[in-house]
Amino acid sequence: MQNILKLIRIIIVTASIVYIPMIMTGCSGNKGQQQNAELQAIREKQSSEKESEKLKKTEAQIEMLFETLGGPSVKIRESGQDNKDSQQEGHENDAKQQDTQQDEGQKDKPKQDSGQKDDQQQGTKPDDSEKENKQQGGKETAQKESDKWPQVSSIITKLHYQWNDLMPEIAKKGANMKLVDNFDNALNSLTETIDSKDKKKVLASANKLYSYIPDLYSLYRVKMSPEVKRMIYYTRNIILESDKEGWVQVAKDNEALEKSWSLLRNTLEKEQKKIEDKLDFSIYDLKKVVEEKNSQITGIKGKIVLNNITELQKSFEERE
Repeated sequence: MQNILKLIRIIIVTASIVYIPMIMTGCSGNKGQQQNAELQAIREKQSSEKESEKLKKTEAQIEMLFETLGGPSVKIRESGQDNKDSQQEGHENDAKQQDTQQDEGQKDKPKQDSGQKDDQQQGTKPDDSEKENKQQGGKETAQKESDKWPQVSSIITKLHYQWNDLMPEIAKKGANMKLVDNFDNALNSLTETIDSKDKKKVLASANKLYSYIPDLYSLYRVKMSPEVKRMIYYTRNIILESDKEGWVQVAKDNEALEKSWSLLRNTLEKEQKKIEDKLDFSIYDLKKVVEEKNSQITGIKGKIVLNNITELQKSFEERE
């Protein structure tokens, strides 16, 4: 009997020696798998952020089109500090240009005074000089408008290449073919509209293309809600439609803007409170002038809303 008990003890000890390392190995294996899963999640997140850079470039190209034609545009930061530096450089260049223009204006002033004296001596009426100046100014404006279209065509061509580069990515992200076709058709329509050289038609067509940008952003895992982009679309459409006295559409877009803002506002953090308040008041101001159907002030208030949305975008980028 004692021999049997000894044998049982030996079996139990042996089993413990064999199974305990196996259990420990299993726990270690589970921990290793968990770490691998976390690393994979981080890699996927980093990958999605890199991929969204192509979408940012596409969006920036559309904004460049608006800026070139003098339409309501929003600055898009593509590459962090590099873009900050370029913006700062741009502000410095603008300041230099203004100083140069002021200097030239002061230099030209004596010439203008002497020119007026000469006109009076020669018997030329001031009204005739004003007419000539207006005609000359009109020709220069028309020439500047004409010079923009080759640049616009170049922007559109680049957009087609960027879109082709972006398509495989969004397909991988699960974009449905309807979204792909809608963007593609809108881009083709914009390209055809360029031939008309009608600024208002081109800007409207460009904003139609932009209307699909929020849905494209929703495919990516980013901190900023796609509603920000949707608000840009609605605000810009309010400006463009009010310029054409399309108040029925303006009212619809204003209502949609307020709904998007309600959704976005609930996602903001405490540190974004200052810009949140600014944006909220600007949307309220815009609503008032829309109800008054004042196209000039609607354009001004709409641009203020766009400016505040730009600040809100920066606040999201600073949190990344």
